[in-house]
Amino acid sequence: MILLKKFILVICIILSITIIQNEFLKIENSENLTKKNEDHSQNENNKSEFDPEKLFNFFTQCLIESSDNSDYDDISIKEYLLAFEEINKFLSLLGSIFYFVISDIKEKINILNEHLEKEPNNYATLKTLIEFENNIIKQSSHGIKNNPSCSITLLRLHRALIFICKLLKRLSNSHADQTSYQIGKEAYEQTLAKYHPWLIRKAVYLGINGLPRRDILISHMIRTETDKKMFPIFLNTVEKVCNITHFYYKKYDILDL
Repeated sequence: MILLKKFILVICIILSITIIQNEFLKIENSENLTKKNEDHSQNENNKSEFDPEKLFNFFTQCLIESSDNSDYDDISIKEYLLAFEEINKFLSLLGSIFYFVISDIKEKINILNEHLEKEPNNYATLKTLIEFENNIIKQSSHGIKNNPSCSITLLRLHRALIFICKLLKRLSNSHADQTSYQIGKEAYEQTLAKYHPWLIRKAVYLGINGLPRRDILISHMIRTETDKKMFPIFLNTVEKVCNITHFYYKKYDILDL
């Protein structure tokens, strides 16, 4: 009887120790998981945080030199889309009113990336993209307007880029007494407004009215002395990108799609 009691006691002690060890192991795993999640969250935040320098570099990298290296005459689609991903991060800083704009840009980026992955040679640059799709449309009984195409998708991004460039240029040259709404409204009316019906224009004006103050907008784009020095060069680079895009769309008579 005494031996049985001792045996039961030993078993109880072993079970107790096992339970305590398991509990400590759970706590340790929980702490490790929490730390891992925090690290992952921090990494995701770092990835998703807008970086002006990345934006500047992507636009610089997307320019392709001509065969004689005299000037730039084409655009790399991959870097162009990476630049637009940074633009989306910038727009996310302007308030939830721009959610639908961000969503629309993201959808267009995905469409172009899908084609780039499936047919990298045909969609590598702006020139190859337009020439490839133009040849397909020539063989079709329908015009390009009636065919879903990356040419149309890219044209929408091109128009958005002209607006963003105009907005940033006006912000950088504006006076302290000018409001973000005034600057944004002028930039919109000179660019995108002509492509939008009345209802869309009213919605855009509402969105522009929700823009942060002029100084806050500028601080998002120009954070350091390096950003300040690079900003005029960046605007000039974006204008080059826009001019090259305009050239090819005009050449193939598809600017008004």
